Amino acid sequence: MQIPRTALLVEDDPQVAATLRSHLTRAGFVVHEARTERDAVRRVEEIAPDVVIVDLALEDGGGVGACRRIRELASVGDVPLLVLSPQQDVTTKIALFELGADDIVATTCDPSELLARVRAILRRGADRRTVRRIGPLRITLATGDAWLAERQLELTNGERAVLIALARAYPGLTARTALDRRPDQEHDVTSNVTEVLVARLRRKIAAAGGGIEINAVRRSGYVLRLLTTTVDVRSDVHSQEADPRKAM
Repeated sequence: MQIPRTALLVEDDPQVAATLRSHLTRAGFVVHEARTERDAVRRVEEIAPDVVIVDLALEDGGGVGACRRIRELASVGDVPLLVLSPQQDVTTKIALFELGADDIVATTCDPSELLARVRAILRRGADRRTVRRIGPLRITLATGDAWLAERQLELTNGERAVLIALARAYPGLTARTALDRRPDQEHDVTSNVTEVLVARLRRKIAAAGGGIEINAVRRSGYVLRLLTTTVDVRSDVHSQEADPRKAM
């Protein structure tokens, strides 16, 4: 069972957001959303998505700022960034590429073209060591290396595989059947083995300081739950900046 990709859609037009969300979901993506620059940066740090799609023409004028601040986030690595731009002149495109965009498409592009562009930049970035951050938990999805705050968790291969699956699905549910067919196993394992691995993860997370909980959903699977809310001081600083609005 293939683990779904996650996409963060930064779009403040409800109609456009609904259309893009529908197409991305049908294509197999788990879609998260943000409407402002500040919210976009917060959500990127929380979920470390596989791809970020930013509408440059956000009403708060924060499209450019969102791209810049996302590129400054060391915690999520070089996350693929696709920009929707109403302007397609060469000068604008050069500026966006220098800002860190991986691709630029017209705001009015057909959703099928957008999906094709998203898949293309994901293929190009397939070897990126994406880091997912969920509250105090930080995990490298390529290897399963994980830290709780500044403390690295000592995990077995099975525990790493389970944690990777849970982190990729966050805040959604990871099906028990998916965990029983982990990529670290040549054959399906029993649910009892999965339960043992989850129990070990719970103990190790608690011993390292907690803040994250693995909840069982009866007859369905497991879900990560954030128990504490951390305050991003940088967001508080940026919230004091001017917030220009623009007309769509």
